[in-house]
Amino acid sequence: MKRLFIAILPLILFSCAKEENINVGFREPTCQDTTDDGRFEEFTSSEMAQFLTDSIRFINNFGVDSIADMYISGRELRNNEIFYDPYIVYRLKTPADFYMYIPTKEAQEQYYTWEVPYNSIWDQDSVKINIYNIRPLQLEPGCYRMYYVFTTPDSMRMVITKGHYDIEIK
Repeated sequence: MKRLFIAILPLILFSCAKEENINVGFREPTCQDTTDDGRFEEFTSSEMAQFLTDSIRFINNFGVDSIADMYISGRELRNNEIFYDPYIVYRLKTPADFYMYIPTKEAQEQYYTWEVPYNSIWDQDSVKINIYNIRPLQLEPGCYRMYYVFTTPDSMRMVITKGHYDIEIK
């Protein structure tokens, strides 16, 4: 009986272990506490290397006040239901390109991306980014971090602001 317990003990310990962070150097998403969502933040070196490409020439350590308004409509995305949530809405004060990345739980290099180049039509209007478009990927349920970056649309490619939103996929 004692030998059986000793043989089963490693299985019990490993089955209760916390899920390993595949995206090493990325911060873990926190769907229970979203008070830091949608604010300017410094990325970790791994996040910067992954999401701030070589074409970006200057990265601020502070946010530039060029986003008039930005919010997310909800925190849950349901894989098997047809709800048009969540989506992100933003309105610009100055021209900016928008990029958003949602890493999958598969590997650090795999992520879904949205790229919205600046269009002068949006100077007075809000822009809506449909996050529910990732539903066909059928991502595994859990908490995901969506990183966003706004850059100037000119050749200098300066980061205006960057941050994240956490959503839960069910």
